[in-house]
Amino acid sequence: MVREVDADLAEFEVDEAATEAERERIRAQRHGLLDVDAEAIAAKYRSKELDALDLIRQYGVIVDWGTGELLPNTTRQFRDMLRRRTAAHWEVPGQARNEQPTLRVA
Repeated sequence: MVREVDADLAEFEVDEAATEAERERIRAQRHGLLDVDAEAIAAKYRSKELDALDLIRQYGVIVDWGTGELLPNTTRQFRDMLRRRTAAHWEVPGQARNEQPTLRVA
């Protein structure tokens, strides 16, 4: 999280504690965010509660950037891709951050 110190001087400061707290919140909720109702998330984008990067990175929701209209098929395909390619690598809540998952050989 970035805190404005003096906008006239373009002086900003990183709030490291707030940044780490936000990262922990996202880690704890990440797997469930792909299951949140996509239309509800698109509505938050239209009302400016969320920005485009939040839609994509956190919720896997794709909208028409001009109108904010949900693109349901594209969202479904993107979420499916995230589940296949990246969700398996996300940290699991409660698992130590540097702990490597156990490899099981069949």
